Amino acid sequence: MKIGTRISVATTALVVVAISLYGFASVRIRRGELRADLERQSQALGGVLQVSLEAALQEGLFEDVRRLVYRVQESVRPIGVSYVELLPSAAQPAAEGAVPDGGAAPEGGAAPGDGAEGGDEESRYVPPPPDPARDERIRRVQIDGQPFGQHSERDGRRVYVYTVPLHDAEGHVAAAIDLERDESDAEHALTATVQNVAATVVLLSAGLALLVWLLTKRAISNPLQRLVEGIDEVSHGDLTRVILREREDEIGDLAERFNRMTENLREARVETERSAEARLALESRLRHSEKLATVGQLAAQIAHEVGTPLGVIGGRARTMEKKAADPGEVQKNAGIIAAQTARITKIIQRLLDMARKKTTVRGPVDLGAVVRDTIDFLEHQLAAAQVAVRALPFEPDPEAREGRRARQPRVIADADELQQVTLNLLLNAIQAMPAGGTIEIRLIGRTRRKPGLDLAPASRYVELAVTDQGVGIPPEDRERIFEPFYSTKQEDGGTGLGLAVTLGIVKDSDGWMEIDGGAGGGSVFRVYLPAADEDGAPSPKA
Repeated sequence: MKIGTRISVATTALVVVAISLYGFASVRIRRGELRADLERQSQALGGVLQVSLEAALQEGLFEDVRRLVYRVQESVRPIGVSYVELLPSAAQPAAEGAVPDGGAAPEGGAAPGDGAEGGDEESRYVPPPPDPARDERIRRVQIDGQPFGQHSERDGRRVYVYTVPLHDAEGHVAAAIDLERDESDAEHALTATVQNVAATVVLLSAGLALLVWLLTKRAISNPLQRLVEGIDEVSHGDLTRVILREREDEIGDLAERFNRMTENLREARVETERSAEARLALESRLRHSEKLATVGQLAAQIAHEVGTPLGVIGGRARTMEKKAADPGEVQKNAGIIAAQTARITKIIQRLLDMARKKTTVRGPVDLGAVVRDTIDFLEHQLAAAQVAVRALPFEPDPEAREGRRARQPRVIADADELQQVTLNLLLNAIQAMPAGGTIEIRLIGRTRRKPGLDLAPASRYVELAVTDQGVGIPPEDRERIFEPFYSTKQEDGGTGLGLAVTLGIVKDSDGWMEIDGGAGGGSVFRVYLPAADEDGAPSPKA
């Protein structure tokens, strides 16, 4: 529920409760007023009758009492008048009764106006109507000597009965007058009041709810909606949104703070772009400096690697010049010159292989078949070095789901480049074991994240692990083992370019390499290449 709706509902509810309480109080007050008015009317009439009837009783004018009662009954129809005689002194013949409004004539008597004999006003009395509470009122009036009023229910209707005592000449209560007033008129008036109050509450509540809703919509909901829309646009990158401050209140303060925030964000974006451009320019200069340093280091390494065999060639050439007449010396020196020339050629070729980017065709390659072909290709070198190769069966990825476990070590790479990688690793292992030994090759399915991409989802790879039984590589040399011309072997044992070329091929294939120490000595070279699905497509993210 929106805040404007909440405010409207809460405000309307509070006002409805307040108006309802006021209406309830008004109804109660109106009920009291109607009852008080009814009581006042009865008491006023009772007071008049008390004065008149007591004067007649005290003078012994019983006939005048009867006539006066009857005339009051005829003239005051809404109020029923009953005359009750209490003492023998007041109980004169034919003076037994009361003539209530609308009462029937007694047996043997005649109703008013019927023209019968004895039809004077005095003979028209009838007994008072039954009233269970009359005796109690009479006793109370006799004891107190004061009028007494009572609200009661008779025949399913509410009535008010006011009993007035009549005193004789000696001050005794000789008779009483019951004034009975039906409360139905008051009840109807009260019902009308309740209906008016209810209608007023409903109309005021509806009008107030509409007014509060319009005010909250204009004063709160609409400004907040514009603020929310502005925040959404800022979250999508639009920092040009400005909200006008239309009022001097909290909503206006929010609009002003929003405008300041967008202004600060715009300034921060400009500063970030300026810093990014400066950083890119610095990185470009650093890369250029690194290239120059690499070129200088490469030139120095080339001068070192090529200078040694050139010096040998120069020395042997001078020896051949001095001993040109000795065929044996000439043949020996010529062989040495040829060997050093081949070494220079090998160095230059490796440099060209590392620097030249030939066209590659990458696709699904069976890494197990490449390993087997490479082992067959190096059969002579392995036998000469007294080195055995133990190639273990492919181990599927244990973390992959059963339906996605590859049955073959298929990777996405170039077949020729992959054979070059395997060849360099095996040659490196052979050269690390001059006394012979065993090379173990394992192909394992892995689910890993590429180093440097810790937040990226894990992918499926095939690990090529080549383990030798050589002297191993010290930990401090493992960081430099892939640098060009860096080698831990004897001077004529290698050029220091094989692993650099291997790493370049693996990186171009979107893989990486790791070096660990072997369990029983030696080294373990691990190559991770992206795995291919059975249909030849690159493996999806795990």
